[in-house]
Amino acid sequence: MYAALVGAGALVLAFGIQAAWRSGRAAARKANSLTAFTLQEMEQIQAVGERLNKHGFDLQRTGSRLLPKLERIGEFLQAPLVAASLPWLLRRLFGQPLRKRH
Repeated sequence: MYAALVGAGALVLAFGIQAAWRSGRAAARKANSLTAFTLQEMEQIQAVGERLNKHGFDLQRTGSRLLPKLERIGEFLQAPLVAASLPWLLRRLFGQPLRKRH
């Protein structure tokens, strides 16, 4: 009787060990594939980051050169005489005569 219980226990233990071994191998395969996928994504994100840094520095240099010029143009355009003459200048540039209001 005890021999049958020991035999059944050994059989259950063998099946349990085999199932644990298989699930451990499956988990290791999934972990390896996830690691490979993560490395690929990391390389892509790194490449995007490098491009953003490069273009960001280019944009920063362009902005540092362009913004003072734009500020000067903005100050010039805010002068009252310039602001009043802009409609006349635009009509002359586009060849549109002044329309008289009836």
